[in-house]
Amino acid sequence: MIDTTLLTIAQSGMQTGYNGLKKNALNLASKEAMQGNTDPITDLVAMKMNKYQVLASGKVIETADELLGSLLDKKV
Repeated sequence: MIDTTLLTIAQSGMQTGYNGLKKNALNLASKEAMQGNTDPITDLVAMKMNKYQVLASGKVIETADELLGSLLDKKV
């Protein structure tokens, strides 16, 4: 139950991060950005934040995997 909940939360976090990265990339590649009508700094900073969202969610998956392995070791 716990590992399923953690994996669901981590998956949601990763999806949120990937969606944010996609949005930022589209904004940076937009016609407005190419013409210099938007500030790219906002999207570049948001890309960093989304990157860390994905990395942190990956760490949750690693921790859940280690926790499950530890629990199985103790039961065996």
